Amino acid sequence: MVETSFSLTGHGACGEVGRSAFVLDFGEKFLLDYGIKLNIDDIEYPLEIKEHVKAAIISHAHLDHSGLLPYFYKNSDCLSFMTQSTLELADILWKDSIKIAEFEGLAPKYSKQEIERTHRYNFIAPYNKQLSIGHNTSLEFFDAGHILGSALVKLTHGDKNFLYTGDFKVSETQLHLGANLDVGKIDYVMIESTYGDREQADRKLEEKAFCESVQSTVERGGWAIVPVLAIGRSQEIIDILSKYNLDAPIYLDGMGKKVSEVYLNHPDLIKDSKGFRKALNEANWIEGKQDRAKAMKQPGIIVTTSGMMKGGPVINYVAKIVNDPMSKIHLTSFQAEGTPGRMLIQEGKLPKEKTGEIVKVGCRYEKFDFSAHPSQSEMIHALKKWSPKEIFLVHGDKEAMSIFSNKIYEELGIRASALQTGKKIEFS
Repeated sequence: MVETSFSLTGHGACGEVGRSAFVLDFGEKFLLDYGIKLNIDDIEYPLEIKEHVKAAIISHAHLDHSGLLPYFYKNSDCLSFMTQSTLELADILWKDSIKIAEFEGLAPKYSKQEIERTHRYNFIAPYNKQLSIGHNTSLEFFDAGHILGSALVKLTHGDKNFLYTGDFKVSETQLHLGANLDVGKIDYVMIESTYGDREQADRKLEEKAFCESVQSTVERGGWAIVPVLAIGRSQEIIDILSKYNLDAPIYLDGMGKKVSEVYLNHPDLIKDSKGFRKALNEANWIEGKQDRAKAMKQPGIIVTTSGMMKGGPVINYVAKIVNDPMSKIHLTSFQAEGTPGRMLIQEGKLPKEKTGEIVKVGCRYEKFDFSAHPSQSEMIHALKKWSPKEIFLVHGDKEAMSIFSNKIYEELGIRASALQTGKKIEFS
């Protein structure tokens, strides 16, 4: 009996983090994610999808996984599948992307009409429910533990099972219990490799160190500025600060407010929804210039976008404390190459908002590790549990993927294949 040949083609996130887009061919083609890569001066897009696609599947809402889907619907009329909360969060980001492009004098890749069309062709898929999406092909989502609504994507064709992890988190965080690894029999895995080369800091110790730093900043008479990613990190940081009962006013500013409302609408997906709601209710939500001025009258904690300090309300707050040795910037996320956050960590400098002049900062600064991705050992644990025949690596830089590939062979005896942009990998 001749086995059927399947294939995977990388359209982005191959040897890089960002612009995730892959086409899985089971005889019918399925698009797995369609995102963008935000650089300091430009946006990178995945390769165009020129072939007919039976369905598009979005693992979660972050722009590097969902950001180009409305553009795809300029010419496509296939169904897309994602969880309800992924659609709600992605919709916020899609609309914001249009606003940012127009503000910067750029032509948006898509319009509000394409966003509406994307909604029209969307089919909501809950967790743990198998759905038929093609000839002899079914889809099932499992909680990925990364952000609200994130999913491990399981595709079954006949008796073969393919798992795409998207971004996932094995260990629990303040908001989520961690990924549901009980996904049944798996033959093939396409896994993210973001931290395939290393381990991360102990989460509880990092939370404690972060809160102690924030508290000591306020106690010495400074402002604790906490740049955060809008989706996931904003909500987690507010919840952590509440849990530690810090003696200081806490303010929430930026897009994280709108995202938090989506989180509140899905209490069943939050580890401690009552505690989370309490934390958000106790925080002071900034609604405009007057509130921002009020927040700067006495030392406090300001949680605000953007997480990499490229745009957003954080710029205004930092401008006020940049030369204050009592105040401190507490970075809570990965800082991409070329962003102000990366410059701050590496050089102790920041660009001035209006002139762009690079100046040395007089305030304190520190980066804390709150990653929503798994460490190398967590991914090895997951792969051992799934015990696949073949493994494909994506969403990591080349060095990390090489180290991870060697570790996989050492632990599982499987030679993992790293996808390459524009190249097709066939497997039986």
